[in-house]
Amino acid sequence: MKILLALIMFVSLYAKDVIHICDDGAEWPPFVFYKRVDGRVDKSKIVGALVDMYNVMFKDLNMTYKLDLVPWKRCTYLVSHYARAKKYIIFPGLYSEKRAKVLYITKPIYTTHQVIWYSKKRFTKKEILNKVKNDINSLRICDVNGYNTAFYYTVFNLDKNKTINQEATSQCAVLKKISADRCDIMVASKEAVLGYEMIGKCKIPKDISYVAYPKLKVSKFRLFISKQYPKAKELLKELNSEIEKLDKSGLRKKILQKWLKEKE
Repeated sequence: MKILLALIMFVSLYAKDVIHICDDGAEWPPFVFYKRVDGRVDKSKIVGALVDMYNVMFKDLNMTYKLDLVPWKRCTYLVSHYARAKKYIIFPGLYSEKRAKVLYITKPIYTTHQVIWYSKKRFTKKEILNKVKNDINSLRICDVNGYNTAFYYTVFNLDKNKTINQEATSQCAVLKKISADRCDIMVASKEAVLGYEMIGKCKIPKDISYVAYPKLKVSKFRLFISKQYPKAKELLKELNSEIEKLDKSGLRKKILQKWLKEKE
């Protein structure tokens, strides 16, 4: 009886609410992006791994949500200052102390992984890992113009006098240079690169693959809930519970496997 009463109270608490969520209008495949139909963008339909997770969680909670892709600064501002427009309640992102002051933060809902990209024409996974670990200075490292490359020196102990080629304007361009034997490796997010290939923004050469490296960054993405939203604490508790269910049931893993096509 007590459980039933608690359930009725929870349902009535959100009965009239639509939970408005915003995300980056620039898209973030394979997690959140516009559907493609014959290569054309269909802005009436937002899809992706995170969207599937939202569908499962909010259905389980018997709640309605609406997701919009808007300019990122606008999204984070409107959630952080919910009282001004009273629209967007949640956005996904990475933890920061600044955000923690004005937002409630859930447990991680998904992660991204930095990996080493290389050409199978020149190295096996074992060979490239051995090179990175024991002979990093012999490798030609490339990255994108303007990107922070300090971690190459700290994570791999790259010689301070070793220069990283940053002439390329995109990660996809770097992969083409690796395939053309102008570079040996690049470190980049596995999910981001595969995601952009999924929506046609990058064509990864067939010889290009990647390998995980223990010391490389794993980024944990969480949901941020405005503290100005009147039912924020209750929503935080329920979403954390749903995230746990996704983990324990193995459903999150299945969703990610559906959207992320791993390379050999």
